[in-house]
Amino acid sequence: MLRSFLLLNSVIAFASTQQVRYDDYALYKVHPQNEEHIKFLNKLEQDNIGYDFWKTVKRVGDYASIVAPPELRNEFEHTLAKRNIRSDLMLANIQEAIESQANSRRKRDDGMHWTAQQTIDQIYGWFHELASQHSFVSIIQLGTTHEGRNITGIRISRGSSGRNIILEGGQIGADWLSPTVLTFVVDQLVRGEDRDARTAAQDFDWHIFPILNPDGHQFSQDSVRLWTKNRSPTFGTNLGVDLTRNWNSQWGVIGANFNPASNNYAGHGPFTEVETRSMSRYIESLYPTVVAYLSFRGFGQRLLIPFAHTTTPMYNYEQMVTIGRRAMGALAARYGTQYLVGPSLLLHDGSTGNVADFVKYRYNVTVVATYHLRDFGSYGYLLPPSQVLPSCEETFDSIMSLLREARHENII
Repeated sequence: MLRSFLLLNSVIAFASTQQVRYDDYALYKVHPQNEEHIKFLNKLEQDNIGYDFWKTVKRVGDYASIVAPPELRNEFEHTLAKRNIRSDLMLANIQEAIESQANSRRKRDDGMHWTAQQTIDQIYGWFHELASQHSFVSIIQLGTTHEGRNITGIRISRGSSGRNIILEGGQIGADWLSPTVLTFVVDQLVRGEDRDARTAAQDFDWHIFPILNPDGHQFSQDSVRLWTKNRSPTFGTNLGVDLTRNWNSQWGVIGANFNPASNNYAGHGPFTEVETRSMSRYIESLYPTVVAYLSFRGFGQRLLIPFAHTTTPMYNYEQMVTIGRRAMGALAARYGTQYLVGPSLLLHDGSTGNVADFVKYRYNVTVVATYHLRDFGSYGYLLPPSQVLPSCEETFDSIMSLLREARHENII
């Protein structure tokens, strides 16, 4: 019986000419009630026997997002029931959700829109249009990936403040939401009439990279929709490193997997990947003028404050929690979307080797956080098109609020 394409890396490594289908693959939201449940789920993930963990779980009160292929669904449900582990079936047929996204994502000829997730060609093409139309907009090329794609960003510099803000997303190939959210931010800063946006565009230079993992993003579009890693060769026939775990801060301590076939394979060391190396060099080139670094990814509705490996407040943690909570209040004002604010070890999975921890530890940038965008596990990486624009709008509201609150606290 055919096992899950998204987990058997040796099979999907070369599946570049045909789109993998996910008919009757199911997404479950699993709720452990005690430490034994958590140990069981963590072992199930480590065993890598055919389930795909979109979100792991490390604490009681949190949830895991797990995809089961059709041939394992009955066994999975029976195994959970036998251990009295509660689960909710969120999507009974993932292929239907994929097709809904794909249909809405087809290119339109009348400009950029935020009613669906965008493609890499749309984003890069639009960036070049903006740069040709506005003297204060320029293109940034961070580097070239293994498959020869440019890691492209955009700089918006209306003034000469000498204070820089970096926004970055798209480290996970399957995450189509964060790139679209960041292009919305670009649109507001360049063409928006919002007073806060105009002020922010004047007061800071913005460096925005919506797709740090262009190879993985394109592969998720062309072949394996749920591909998460980049596409660099690792060992044997395996391809890809999880960029979210490849940064040099407590690398490999918590949450990493050292099996190259795993979705959360952290590489054989920090900064093994051109994507993470290129971004780290760019941050270095702007030091010490970077006042804020925000990383974006789907999903979970959390604003995570460094550091992931500890719950002990470090650096300006208390200030960040204060302004973060206020900013998430602003985010909730538009649509009622609720975010949690705090360290990963308390609110998420505690995975180390992430970019926010690296930026905070290496450069002590004042405002550093990681957004886990919509939703709270109902759709995960397959957020319906109807939720894309609301997610863009509320996230932008929160970024503007974060800057206002940071000014109020006199930390930027």
